[in-house]
Amino acid sequence: MKTTVNSARRGFLRKAGAALAAPLAVGAASASARAPGDRDASQARLAQLEDVNAIRELTRSYVRHVNAGAHDEAAALFAQPAHAARFALTTLAADPLGGEDAIEIEASGMIATARLHCTAELATPIEPMTPLVEMARAQGGGLLKRSERGVLEGVYVKRDGCWKIGRLAFRAS
Repeated sequence: MKTTVNSARRGFLRKAGAALAAPLAVGAASASARAPGDRDASQARLAQLEDVNAIRELTRSYVRHVNAGAHDEAAALFAQPAHAARFALTTLAADPLGGEDAIEIEASGMIATARLHCTAELATPIEPMTPLVEMARAQGGGLLKRSERGVLEGVYVKRDGCWKIGRLAFRAS
């Protein structure tokens, strides 16, 4: 009687194994049949996400340099450092209440645009030049500072596989 029970168990396991393996075999066959197209779409999506993250990190580096007052290092992040605009920005901070940030990459994958909501502290030199203003500037002053919420609009270019800042502009809202 014991052999009957063992053979029944073995028969059940064979049948159950075959029943479980059939959907897996069908799934694997259909996955391999559609894999090239899906793989291309997945690769394109992954490349786009990596580009968006690279642009965000580039912008974070720019903000760190601006906040530290390292304008030469900030200019080095531009595609053409000699043409880097010298903003009157002294600090930048993300503005979570400003709206949703957007980074869009063109189909070519070589140019991107970004609209990043932020709060900026702007410094404008006091005019006209008088002896009192000259003395203030000699002591690190002579600037009118104000804080404004707005959008940092940027154009980014990909050179030699690396993203660089093409142009940045702060627009107060």
